[in-house]
Amino acid sequence: MRKKIAVSKLLKYNLRYLAYFFFAQSFFSVTFVLLKNQQMRTIFITDINEIESIINQCNVCYVGMVETDGSPYVIPMNFGYANREIILHSAPEGKHLNALALNNRVCITFSHEHKLVYQHPDVACSYSMLSKSVLCKGVVRFIDDLDEKETKLNVLMKNYTDRPFKYSKPALANVKVWSVQVDEMTSKAFGQNFKNQSDL
Repeated sequence: MRKKIAVSKLLKYNLRYLAYFFFAQSFFSVTFVLLKNQQMRTIFITDINEIESIINQCNVCYVGMVETDGSPYVIPMNFGYANREIILHSAPEGKHLNALALNNRVCITFSHEHKLVYQHPDVACSYSMLSKSVLCKGVVRFIDDLDEKETKLNVLMKNYTDRPFKYSKPALANVKVWSVQVDEMTSKAFGQNFKNQSDL
């Protein structure tokens, strides 16, 4: 009798162990496949029309520069874009101008179409953020001519409204207008290879 009980307990233990084993094997197999898929989810965008479409759908860009102490410094800014030229504007004084006086090269980032997706709701590593981004590099040129300032400010305003504007001389004199001619532009799409995209 005792022998039968011992065999029964051993059998239950072995079955429980096998169940845990197969569960763990299945879990890690799913995780491995998802992680493998994740490695391929970044796509480079090379079509200039698509790249410029991403830029034109944004209403804010992020301008990166180097502070006077060597620290990175990134600020969100409104912008205008036309013919590979980014137009920005700011106050006539500030930390950003001190930084640009030492190094006028900037990196400007645009990003949109943000959407959280996953391949399996119980696997954290299968979550991703759908998005498209553009990264531009160039040199800042400050515009001093008032007529050119007005032209560039209208390029900027066109990103937000179709209304035409006129500017007074004091207004033009008291704003810093930046022109960044893009000399390097790259673009990526993230999360585009998800086969079972699901909204949270």
